[in-house]
Amino acid sequence: MPAERQRQILYALLGLLVLLGGWQYFGAASAGTPAAAQARRGAAAAAMAVPAPPADIALDALQLARSGPEEAGRNPFVFGVRRVAAPVASAPGTRREVPAETFIAPPPGPPPLPPIPFKFIGLVEGASGARRIAVLSDSKGLVVHGTEGAIIDGRFRILSIGSESIDIAYADGRGRQTLRLSGQ
Repeated sequence: MPAERQRQILYALLGLLVLLGGWQYFGAASAGTPAAAQARRGAAAAAMAVPAPPADIALDALQLARSGPEEAGRNPFVFGVRRVAAPVASAPGTRREVPAETFIAPPPGPPPLPPIPFKFIGLVEGASGARRIAVLSDSKGLVVHGTEGAIIDGRFRILSIGSESIDIAYADGRGRQTLRLSGQ
């Protein structure tokens, strides 16, 4: 089929589509009999009508006093000891009151810090012995070095360097450990 003929068919279909859309948009609003328009208005008015309230609503009950919240015995904003009733052994079928309350201790502090993952493998000293450099290795084979007060691996600080061991801790001062010279 020649390209000119395809273009003409396409324009004809496009024009037919525009006419059909215009008839649906403009023709539906203006077309129709007055009875159909009146029926549409009546349906819209019925949809907007407010239904009558049911007769079984007791408005007087809303004015009655209400009870307040019950005491739960728990304050989520206070950290402390929780009260728990002590278990009392009794014979089956009898009921006894709990004479006193026992207290459960609060949970222990935070978990301990993990061990420092370095080994002290060597010591480098100057001729005068004034400045010492500790050589450390981690489990992956990374070798690092530092003097007293230096921060290693961005997390640990060398506190002191001795001839057989060093004292090292986390950079914030927690978890102090002594690493002995292993020579490996």
